[in-house]
Amino acid sequence: MEGVCPTVVGEKSDTSGRVGSTATITIDAGSRFIGGPYTVLWSKKPIAEESTGTDYILVTKGEFPSTTTKVTVTFTIPEASFGTNYVQFRRSWRPEDPYGFAFTVLPDIKVSPSSGSPGSKVTIKGTGFPANNKEVKLNFNGKDTRLTISTNVVGSFSAEFTIPNTIAGKHEFKATVENVYLGDIIASLQISPTISLEPAHPEVGAEVTVTGCGFASGSQVSIKYDDISISSSPTDKPPTTDPNGSFSHKFNVPASPKGKSVVTATDKAGNVATFGLPLEGEPPPAPNTITPGEKQQRFGAFGSQLVIFTWAEVSDPSGVTYILEIDNNLSFFPLEPGMRKTGLTKPNCTIQLEPGTYYWRVKAVDGAGNESGWALSPYPFKVGFFSTWYLVIGGLIFVIIFILIVRAFFRRLREYLK
Repeated sequence: MEGVCPTVVGEKSDTSGRVGSTATITIDAGSRFIGGPYTVLWSKKPIAEESTGTDYILVTKGEFPSTTTKVTVTFTIPEASFGTNYVQFRRSWRPEDPYGFAFTVLPDIKVSPSSGSPGSKVTIKGTGFPANNKEVKLNFNGKDTRLTISTNVVGSFSAEFTIPNTIAGKHEFKATVENVYLGDIIASLQISPTISLEPAHPEVGAEVTVTGCGFASGSQVSIKYDDISISSSPTDKPPTTDPNGSFSHKFNVPASPKGKSVVTATDKAGNVATFGLPLEGEPPPAPNTITPGEKQQRFGAFGSQLVIFTWAEVSDPSGVTYILEIDNNLSFFPLEPGMRKTGLTKPNCTIQLEPGTYYWRVKAVDGAGNESGWALSPYPFKVGFFSTWYLVIGGLIFVIIFILIVRAFFRRLREYLK
């Protein structure tokens, strides 16, 4: 067969490649027809006409139009050991006239996932190495990983590796086999920083230790709790990483209205790591209402009145504030302006109220944002009988009536004196 030209797609040489990559066979028969059904076979040994299916594997098959004179077949390089393997293009209708050529399999390693933080695990998979329990030495950053690695019958292996403490950035694995030159077999791993806290479920005000690794070497690290800068005082300086990019720092958890906050650590090189900080989730007990609390209690007789609301104090390790609501109905919605007071730090509050009938309730909120249930006062209370406006209007009416009476009196007096 003339004009036969096998090639390999990509940057690899025409007759070599790595497991899993794509190879192409191009056959130009000139004026002769080579169409029809075909198969492409792969073997560690040359494939003879009398070879059986146990001597080779089928990598692809298909069919071209019968009048085809030039064919291009693409296949994926199967899992095979390092060195020379054999590929054969065979026409189904003419198996005695195959086209075969030697194909060199090259070793390769891949890391999954391709990025990680110190302490996490990655898997290194190798293909195309010398087969049958050949020992593979694996280095990370030029140091022996001390992993025991042996290849299987097709030159492949898989090993798990725990990333040690090291700085952020690109790092390399390199695989070698003793007494066999394989070239540079390298795979990259991107190291990203990570932080953790101890304890992981602290209360507000508790001391925690934040530990970070995978940052830049010898870099100052700024720490934030939500939008609050930690270690910003002159007596509490920000931590600095060691040569391996690690640090440890203690701080007290500040109060937060959120049920879950975020700690952020950033080094001078711009490497950032975050940690979701779940705070304690148990709400404080509801406070008991005290005053107003008597049945048919009334404040004042005329106009608006100052009413003092009091309730039992509640305690919580993270601190407590109170929310007070007052309304003229039990739905407490919508509330008039000024009828909801939040962030109260004492178990009492004084509010000026216009005459009317009112209900009130109070709840406690701890430093982690956990809210108690509402404590509703058992009885409504009343403020005054008449509002100031009623007094003003009544006064005006009284003045008008008084003036009319006086005018009528003097009118009659003048009539009498005539």
